[in-house]
Amino acid sequence: MDIKQLQYFVTIADEGSITAAARKLYMSQPPLSSQMKLLENELNCILFERGARSIHLTDAGQTLYQYAKSILDLNEVAKQETKIAAKKHNGTLRIGIVSSVICSNALEWIQSFSLKYPEIDFELIEGNTYELIQKFQSDLIHLAVLRTPFSKENLTCEPIFTDELVAIGMSHFFNNNDSECTLNELSPHPLITYRRWETILKSQFEARQIPAHFSCINDDVRTTLYFVESGSGIGIVPLSAVSRITEKHVVCKKIKDCTITSDVVLAYNSAIYLPECSRNFIQYIQNLS
Repeated sequence: MDIKQLQYFVTIADEGSITAAARKLYMSQPPLSSQMKLLENELNCILFERGARSIHLTDAGQTLYQYAKSILDLNEVAKQETKIAAKKHNGTLRIGIVSSVICSNALEWIQSFSLKYPEIDFELIEGNTYELIQKFQSDLIHLAVLRTPFSKENLTCEPIFTDELVAIGMSHFFNNNDSECTLNELSPHPLITYRRWETILKSQFEARQIPAHFSCINDDVRTTLYFVESGSGIGIVPLSAVSRITEKHVVCKKIKDCTITSDVVLAYNSAIYLPECSRNFIQYIQNLS
């Protein structure tokens, strides 16, 4: 199994047929079919279910497809990084950012950094904390701006700031104009948050024997903000995400009996070689703190 075979395999899977893949690869159909047969023989499994007009991946094919995509991506990264190092060029900073931090001022950090280092290009990868940690293991990103809690095994973390969770919602959900509220005051209302906070928040209510109804659990702080601004309920989000609210009738209140905080950190693997652009960005973040 080699890179060329994996490229053929992924192209066939993406195009949905040998004929379309051969056209895209500028090659004839028989040698492409022959390469796939050799790959199936080597792996001792069937990768495609072949129909009259199209093909579909088997379970084994789906598994190989995920690995093949990562291998091909990493192959491109390796070529780019090697060329950059040979030219002594500052290169491309590949950085992962969790959505809740994009909703704060992460993009402003990058913009400010780019003004200082205009020769550096950026590849931004958005995802949740666990997706980005997986990309570290595949060497597909250099750095990531993440939000705790997460397992920091094999990662060095530079603290950026600490966030607290706050309640946001249309003013009619709250009984008074105080800047604070309690979990007990939130209890009667539909609550909205994203999945990583679900268990921790529920434990806060349960510890005080306060009932809570989470009407919408989602995977992105921006989704929570959308439902809050539509009047669907009270959202519980990191304070730094509040700056992205555009609806003027949404109010923000500190939850005075909620003990949850979250650190935003810049994470990287200090045990591997980091290109100059990554080292510069780490230094930049250290100077912000």
